This record gives sequence, structure tokens and C-alpha cells, in this order.
Amino acid sequence: MRAMKFITTCGGSGTTRRSIRLPQLTGVGLFLPLLFVGCAVVFVSSYDQVTDQQIQDAAKTTEALIGDVLVNRTTYSQHAKDYQAIDGALGALEMRAANYQNNEAEIKLIQDLRAAMRNLRRIHKEIGPFRQAEAEGVRSLFRSLIHHELSKKRSPSLNKTTQ
Repeated sequence: MRAMKFITTCGGSGTTRRSIRLPQLTGVGLFLPLLFVGCAVVFVSSYDQVTDQQIQDAAKTTEALIGDVLVNRTTYSQHAKDYQAIDGALGALEMRAANYQNNEAEIKLIQDLRAAMRNLRRIHKEIGPFRQAEAEGVRSLFRSLIHHELSKKRSPSLNKTTQ
């Protein structure tokens, strides 16, 4: 197969500046996109089934506590151990999340959730049974954390489960 040459000229003088071979141009045109496709950049950590289950368990325990306080107006002393268990679970989650690279968003969510739980605990202890609006911050942060995990689980490039 004979290589085709394209001649570039400058102005109208017809003088040849350089020639470009079509096969070389095609080769470069195909190679560059492959180079960029092969370089994957991961901005979040991979999905971890254990972390996901621990988040679900902490959310269930927290929702049971919130529901009991909202419906039955239970006192702080009736849930002191639950608050302690939830804080311990969130602390363990934070330690686990810190073991993975590119997991800053999840760590921040867990830290914000721990702070919101401490505030809710303080309200319950010092003022009495909290209202639904006061619990909404904790619920919202749990929803965000669960959504974050679901996003990692559904992402094909991050769906490398670890245990």
C-alpha cells in the first residue's frame, strides 16, 4: 500500500513547507485516545461491604432511638446506653473509613454525623425529649452516608468488595 502525502503550502507561493504521511497521522490519532482511556483516576475509595453493613446497623439503631423518643417521649436515661453504642459504632466506622485512600468525603460525613448525634444527645439529656425537627439533621446525614455507600456499590469501576 502506497502512503499518501499531503502537501502544506504557505500563502499562495506554492512552496512546500512539510509533508505529512496519512498512516502516521492516523496512528497518532488512534494512540492518543487510548492513552487517556487507560489512565483511570479514582476520586473515592472502593465499596466495602462490611462498612455498608455497619452503616445500616447504626442507622437502624439510631432510627429506633429517634422513633421511641418522638412517639413515647422517653427520657435520656432510658437511652443512655443506646447513645453510647451508636457513638462507638460511628467511631469504629470512622477508623475503618480512614484505612482507605480517597475516602475523605465519607470520613467527613461520619464526623458530621457524630457531631450531630452528640448535639441530639445533649438536647435529650439537658432539655428533655427532642422534637422531629431536631432529629432531622441526624436523619439527613445518615441518608447522605447511605447514599454515598450505594453510589460506591453501584459504580462498576469501584465495585471491588473488600472484607
